[in-house]
Amino acid sequence: MQGKSSLIRPLTSIRFFAAAIVVVYHSGAVFASTQAAVPAYVKTFLLNGYAGVTFFFVLSGFILHHTYRSKLDRPGALRNFAIARIARIYPVYLLTVLAMIPFTPTFAGWADLPQFFVVQWWITGPTAFLGNWNGPSWTVSIEMAFYLAFPWLTAWAVRSSSRHLWMIVAALFVVDLITASSTFVPTHAPRFDWMVWVPAPIIRVPEFVLGVIAAELNVRRDGARFPLPAWTTAVVLVGVMCLSNELWIGTAVTFITALMIVAIAGDGERLFSRAIAHRWIVLLGAASYSLYLVQQPVHFATVATVGTSKALLALQYPAMLIVSVLVFLFYEEPVREWIRSRWNMHPSAIESIAEGPVATVASDGSTVTGGPLEDVSQPR
Repeated sequence: MQGKSSLIRPLTSIRFFAAAIVVVYHSGAVFASTQAAVPAYVKTFLLNGYAGVTFFFVLSGFILHHTYRSKLDRPGALRNFAIARIARIYPVYLLTVLAMIPFTPTFAGWADLPQFFVVQWWITGPTAFLGNWNGPSWTVSIEMAFYLAFPWLTAWAVRSSSRHLWMIVAALFVVDLITASSTFVPTHAPRFDWMVWVPAPIIRVPEFVLGVIAAELNVRRDGARFPLPAWTTAVVLVGVMCLSNELWIGTAVTFITALMIVAIAGDGERLFSRAIAHRWIVLLGAASYSLYLVQQPVHFATVATVGTSKALLALQYPAMLIVSVLVFLFYEEPVREWIRSRWNMHPSAIESIAEGPVATVASDGSTVTGGPLEDVSQPR
């Protein structure tokens, strides 16, 4: 399998495109779908923009397993894993939740508290999600549940035979196809009524597990070059998203996404990886978590400033990019590294993206520049 230093840039860069698709889906897809001048396939693609979340869930499982495979049984490893995850997600999460206070006209009292513990979407029932001020933060709540399950999942994947893992992949495909789990959001109508009563992380777990399995199977390929160049999987993914708005598209996107991530991981120095590894694209990818979470506060602030004119509202997009990069450089990274330093942990690899050199890892697993890959490509 490709080394960590050669994985970091393309898998970081691709996060920007996934986050951008979700942003446009949230704030522009419906409007674009009503415009006669917009081609039908573009409308379909934009209305399938929710699939960017699927990419992040699959990528999360892939990167975490690639990073922590057979390492969490070491002394202090679970503690460091927990600290790294909190340092990664909570500072920006809390900032953007609090940023929504001026735009939250009513408060739900005690129902607002779970969001501060990032567990608001673990609660079941049709009226369970009142306290979620920053709408897109629901994915972070689900991701937090994945983190709790990960130490068991990564150990299970290592112990399982390849045949068993492929059987689980097939089972996940069937479950996703039947339930449309990769499109499930409890505030929307689910395919089956019983799904509302199941904690959302359980419904969405096939995506994360698929990422873990993809990483394990990729390790077992023992460095063999992936047969498909990464650009072909990206083209297929975009093509599928242009086809239809039917729920089966979510399942197709989930599994093509896993294939694309593995292809990028095995792309080496091919043209596609080099093209998306440009410094500015990597920086935008590194800031994608901030982009994903600042989109709603920036949108509401833009509306409050310029009104609801569609032409003026287009200003929100460059504003989101600028704010996300500033938040990443001057808040997200400094706070993350401060937390890690308090616990005597290495700097995260993503810090080196902001500063210049790409982190590298020696053959014995020790960090040469920056730190472990685990903080680079987490989903939001």
